[in-house]
Amino acid sequence: MQAIAAGDSQAFRVLVTIFWSRVYGNTLTLVKSPQTAEEITQDIFLKIWQQKEKLAEVQSFKHYIYVVGRNQIISQLRKKVAQKEEEPGDILEDRLVPDKQLQYKETYRFIMEGIAKLTPQQQLIFKMSRLDGMSYEEIGRKLGLSKNTVKGHMVLALNYLRIYVRDHAGITIICFLMMQPMLQNNF
Repeated sequence: MQAIAAGDSQAFRVLVTIFWSRVYGNTLTLVKSPQTAEEITQDIFLKIWQQKEKLAEVQSFKHYIYVVGRNQIISQLRKKVAQKEEEPGDILEDRLVPDKQLQYKETYRFIMEGIAKLTPQQQLIFKMSRLDGMSYEEIGRKLGLSKNTVKGHMVLALNYLRIYVRDHAGITIICFLMMQPMLQNNF
């Protein structure tokens, strides 16, 4: 570790040779893609090389590489999630098509009818959560309720709306109930 911390690339090659297959195997187990596992494994060792000065202070390299690896995997997964969140360009384009706009409006109207049938407390909490994008803690503070009470009301409201949609709509619009915040522009 001291040699690598001092910049000895040959010592680093030895370290990579010793740990590559273990790191790759652990990464593959988590990401389930050989190509992605190889990329992440490379990133892990690149990160270690870039921060080689820290190796002089490392007590347990196995623990250190585990932490670096875990952080790289989490970082990679976050990037994937962010990319998927950016891809809904198709959804935006669909909203611009007149037929799709009509479907969205009808779906929104139907969900709002279901919301109107909730108890007043459930309506208020549902709207604050799904329409205003507030967290359960924020709602609780504003209404003088505990986070668990707010969560309980949301569970009851969502269960009611699922049944309402299933029994009255005959179409799958449950996913709209999960959107946060829900359909902000109200068409």
